[in-house]
Amino acid sequence: MVSHTTLRFSYRLLPAALILASALLAAPGCEDPSIKYNQAGLEAYRAGDYTRARAGFEEAIATNPDVGEFYYNRGMCEQALGHFDQAIFNYDMATHLNAGLVAAFQNKAQCYVEKKDPEKAYEVLVSGTTSNPYTAEAFINAAMFCLKRDDVAGAKLWLAKGVAADPENPRAHREYAMLLLKTGDREKAVQELRKSLELAPVQPDLSATLSEISPSGAQLPAPKPQTK
Repeated sequence: MVSHTTLRFSYRLLPAALILASALLAAPGCEDPSIKYNQAGLEAYRAGDYTRARAGFEEAIATNPDVGEFYYNRGMCEQALGHFDQAIFNYDMATHLNAGLVAAFQNKAQCYVEKKDPEKAYEVLVSGTTSNPYTAEAFINAAMFCLKRDDVAGAKLWLAKGVAADPENPRAHREYAMLLLKTGDREKAVQELRKSLELAPVQPDLSATLSEISPSGAQLPAPKPQTK
């Protein structure tokens, strides 16, 4: 039986909630009061007042019940307060309205870990990959969970799928490379490290690792032009 304390994911507010609020506020003539309530909830959450934050998100939901991010934010409050069943309900509502909220699957899985049901947690993460078949983060979440359970083969499979699903994601290549290194596949690891650095050149630790393991005389990938 896996200890539920070793499988913790970090609590975090999904940036999409902030982006959504900003976009709606910027729309000409938009005076949606749900945005005001959501912003109030976000401010209270950052201050650590989860009860007040929840009240703000509840007002946002009451005003506009069709925004998945609002349920996600309320779920964050319930999770922070230790109300895991309520949090799961809110994450379900969030992903029903917006399946692209990958963090909702991750946090829902953590709720099941807290409820000492790691098998259900893993099932949730797998469903996240099904709902987001082209988003590497969903596959990375499943892989990291497998690693916590000492399932290296499972983690490697999920990371390989993540790289295939979202080949322009530098983190997917980085995580896959580091696992390949641990399992002795240095040649493939070098390829994945180089790809990660091509996509995101400013990774000093990764550059150092690649220099250390690359064959003598091998060159680091040339930096890609950066655009704003």
